[in-house]
Amino acid sequence: EYGFYSNVNPDVPHPRWSQATERRIGELQRRPTMLFNGYEEEVAYLYEGMSLTANY
Repeated sequence: EYGFYSNVNPDVPHPRWSQATERRIGELQRRPTMLFNGYEEEVAYLYEGMSLTANY
């Protein structure tokens, strides 16, 4: 339905639901989804110069 880059960017909604929040396994409350699923420090350099909104 949409590409990988959208999957790691919570600002790009899935066609059927928002990715702005998530519920982690074992937790009841929803929390804001972190960019790159929380691995921004480790992987952000891989996406330098790429639009994570346009390139999905």
